Amino acid sequence: MKRVLIASYASQAYISLIGVIFMPIYMRYMGPEAFGLVGFFLMLQAWLQLLDLGMSSTLSREMSLYRAGALDVVAAWQRLRSLEWLLGLLALAALAALMFSQNAIATRWLRLEHLSSNEVAHCIGAMAVAAALRWLMGLYRAGLIGLERQMWVIGAGSLSATLKFVGVVPLLVYWSAAPRTFFYYQAMAGVLECLAFAWTMHRALPSAKVSFFPARKALRAMLPMAGAMAFLSGTWIFLTQIDKLILSRLLPLKEYGYFTLAVAAAGGVLVLMTPLNQVLQPRMTILATQGRESELCGLYRQATQLVTAAFFAIGGTLALFAEPVLFAWTGDAQAVKAAAPILFWYALENALTGVLLLPFMLQFAHGYLRLHVIGHVIMGCTLLPLLMYAAMRFGGRGAGATLFAANMLFLILWVPKVHRRLLPDVVWTWPLRDVGLVAAPVLGFLAVAHWLLPLMEDRLLSVFVIGMTFWAALLSGMLPCDRSRRVLMNWIGGRI
Repeated sequence: MKRVLIASYASQAYISLIGVIFMPIYMRYMGPEAFGLVGFFLMLQAWLQLLDLGMSSTLSREMSLYRAGALDVVAAWQRLRSLEWLLGLLALAALAALMFSQNAIATRWLRLEHLSSNEVAHCIGAMAVAAALRWLMGLYRAGLIGLERQMWVIGAGSLSATLKFVGVVPLLVYWSAAPRTFFYYQAMAGVLECLAFAWTMHRALPSAKVSFFPARKALRAMLPMAGAMAFLSGTWIFLTQIDKLILSRLLPLKEYGYFTLAVAAAGGVLVLMTPLNQVLQPRMTILATQGRESELCGLYRQATQLVTAAFFAIGGTLALFAEPVLFAWTGDAQAVKAAAPILFWYALENALTGVLLLPFMLQFAHGYLRLHVIGHVIMGCTLLPLLMYAAMRFGGRGAGATLFAANMLFLILWVPKVHRRLLPDVVWTWPLRDVGLVAAPVLGFLAVAHWLLPLMEDRLLSVFVIGMTFWAALLSGMLPCDRSRRVLMNWIGGRI
């Protein structure tokens, strides 16, 4: 387990790193307007996950049941075959719809300046193929994880990311920087990726005599779990992608390219979310199941203080040093001017999102997600009109500020309701002491450092100074609170 966990962290870090490194290269060779299509492609991939209907997560659970001996091989094959049919037909329907509407999207939805609508329509067709195949690949990936083939999945995922992120660069540099080059390549890479995962998944199960067609009984058995997962993933996709969908319609494609660059930089804050979930969630679930509430409360508060310090140190550094960070990353003064105000708000919003993961994990550990669902439904209904107004009036900066305000209100007004139901002792201790007392010195230190430090033209020196500032800000957040300070002192004592 430890080996798999370390490999998972290393793979996540590698994929995030190469994604960050190559984004400015794509913009440099393709141009900001064509780079806006990359942002549209990423948004399209996310929205297509709505059609997954929770089936990938369900297949992972079913394969785990087979692995544990609760299902025989025939039942496992029936579940796999049934979901292949269901998601395969949905993927074909989505692909057909996008192909049919590619010209309308190019001419009526996206606001083009220099790119031809014909070129963009071809790109959207290639995007549709790549996005549909990646979505279908997710089914096989989830099945392999359920069968505990994590090492193969980790290795294949890293190889696939290298193929997609790195492999396209020589084509852009030496062949053609036209946007269709990028998206045709992504479609071909998607074909190879999906075939590799499908072949491995079919080889992982022992052969058995089953019908080629879906089994109604197998589908009925999976529907309750799939429905719950579909709703949760659907609300998450809506809340995290609705701003990108709105802005893809409102902004000229060139400005949307700069918006994509800012959002990609702010996404660095969320790199910690997957490892955090993998490490903490199992332990919190065990403690909640065994009724060890005092230990759960201690772990929850300690994790909150550490997570708040980490997320706000990263998010605050990206926000308050947005211009030097973007210049060190891209070397493009025009991109810095356009993207820095957007990065400010999205970096802070992502820091809050990371902290708000902990109340969700607490509810998940208790198996009580009712308040999570109600809170996000209310948030989604109120957020949409406000987000549309802010995006129309202020563009990407307005959307980021609105999302930050929505998350802040959720933390102040709704999270106490969750704690009152599950951990009554921390209703106000959590937001005021464990979050506020940590975030305030971090942001205060970064604000003073931003005021005192001069702008530096040397990009490497700027990276070094900002990096040292980040570590100092992290320490300033860990020292004021007892639990995070104890972890820090224990770590230093262990090193000594």
